[in-house]
Amino acid sequence: LNNINMANKWCVVVALISILTTTTTSCGNSDNNTPRKVTAAVLSAPYELLLVADKKWLSSGNGIEFRNIVERPIEGLPQPEPNFRVTTLSPKYYEGQYLMYGNIFIADINEKYTSTEIEVKHDVHATPQVVVTVKGPSSDDIMIHLDNRKDSVLSIFNNNELKRECRQLKKNHSANVSKQMAKVFGMDIFAPKDMDTVFPHEGFIWATSSSKANQNLCVYTYPYSGEADFTLERIIEKRDSVMKIRVQGERDGQYMKTEPKYTNGKIIRRNNKTIFETRGLWIMVKDAMGGPFVSYAQLDTINNMMVVAEGFVFAPNEKKRPLIRELEATLQTLKLPTKKSH
Repeated sequence: LNNINMANKWCVVVALISILTTTTTSCGNSDNNTPRKVTAAVLSAPYELLLVADKKWLSSGNGIEFRNIVERPIEGLPQPEPNFRVTTLSPKYYEGQYLMYGNIFIADINEKYTSTEIEVKHDVHATPQVVVTVKGPSSDDIMIHLDNRKDSVLSIFNNNELKRECRQLKKNHSANVSKQMAKVFGMDIFAPKDMDTVFPHEGFIWATSSSKANQNLCVYTYPYSGEADFTLERIIEKRDSVMKIRVQGERDGQYMKTEPKYTNGKIIRRNNKTIFETRGLWIMVKDAMGGPFVSYAQLDTINNMMVVAEGFVFAPNEKKRPLIRELEATLQTLKLPTKKSH
């Protein structure tokens, strides 16, 4: 087997939304109920979020907890990085260019409300946009209502950003990766444009970028053996066996390995498919290299094979959030085979 020199290469879900009280997918016309199609692009940068709430309240205990819903650290990164970079705004200034943010989180606390609810609207003023408003008669009421819904709210915003990333990848992606994916697997995936170096093998592909903030994509398959394939233990076992052979260091005895202590996994549903999502850290055995990874494992029912697509980052002294998020969006563009392979 040909080994690849890592050192030389610089190397949730829609179902959760159902628990929310109100979901609106379009903004109604003021004269009738015909949905209005919004075409203006959002003006905010990726993973920016506008939080609209009383400034004094945001400095209180409940306000800080409300803000932490979207500012808490991303899971699976070696250093803490918030899910979103938050800009706060008083409700009286919520107009003009602020309406064009891609992600808007509003705390509407008013005694006129007799109950508490969460309202979700998409593409109100721009696209792709999501506006989440929590309405309630008191600060305590809205925080009690949010208590077991925090992950769902965060997932709504993250999914909106991933949708934007996927749109960009569809427009501008690596033709070489698509070519090799079709040749090796009969599949396709939209990888970042600068992921121009691809190492194909039988049942395995490694694509890597040439930038200092190094992004990598690995895709590999193995025969499906049953429900145990959708467990964290099996995913790590398979990952380590593949990476030990395919992703090695500069010297003998150096190879990629999963850090199980900092790795978590769960089953999600996306596009009517069951996927085992894994997030965590990788290290290079007998070397100082390491970084975050995210992987999606799913079943190719036509060929009865498990398909694992993984993105991992090697970017010392660089922010990892934009890099790992773009790779996660890449995984979501994977197109499984449409016919039986030979």
